[in-house]
Amino acid sequence: MIGYSGLKIEFASAFILHQRPFRESSRLLDVFTEHHGRVNLIVKGVSNTKRSQKGVLQIYQPLLVSWMGQSDLHTVTAIEAASAPYLLTGHASLCGLYINELLVRLLPQHIAEPDLFYTYKQVLAALDAGKNIEIALRLFEKHLLRHIGYGLVLDNEVETGLKIADNKDYYYRPDAGLFCTTVQNEYPSISGRSLRHLITETDFDQQSLNEIKKMMRSVIHFYLGGKPLQSRQLFAQMQTSNS
Repeated sequence: MIGYSGLKIEFASAFILHQRPFRESSRLLDVFTEHHGRVNLIVKGVSNTKRSQKGVLQIYQPLLVSWMGQSDLHTVTAIEAASAPYLLTGHASLCGLYINELLVRLLPQHIAEPDLFYTYKQVLAALDAGKNIEIALRLFEKHLLRHIGYGLVLDNEVETGLKIADNKDYYYRPDAGLFCTTVQNEYPSISGRSLRHLITETDFDQQSLNEIKKMMRSVIHFYLGGKPLQSRQLFAQMQTSNS
């Protein structure tokens, strides 16, 4: 197969990350698939479909999608639910919007990432269950960065090559690596203890989660080119309204 010309795919496991209306009765879908990566699709005649079909076109709904076409925007030929949707409400729903936006903004198109697809399903399940949400988000961020080629190197200091120590403080520069904190700078500080929790993906507590969150926010902000996330603005608005 050369490029995506004349592509025909049948019953691919997928999730809708984002959608918007297109013309009178169509929708443009940004879809994350297990074996074809992130793809842009158009589904036609939505206003004329049965209500049950419309209900399938939702985020957090596991899907089986078929499509074909000769351009970067392919036409959906069939779409159906693969299983029950993940039911995210309240804070969990905003977290879901956040991870979807990260995938749309950072994940290249047409690159298969089956392991990341599995990780995505894991984080949706955690959000659905309403437990360990902060841990699930931090691990998803870590795995996403690794899959797109920006994996964090956290074991050693860049300048000295020394192993991290629990009782030392560090900062992470996305364009360079891990440094021992000696003076105040623009990057958030994180203890060696918190770094170890992130490396081993165990033993998290509130202190390490807070430090890891600040570091990951700084790293992701760098790879987003400094452009803000709409989901974070929604978080801020929700916190303001609740205060």
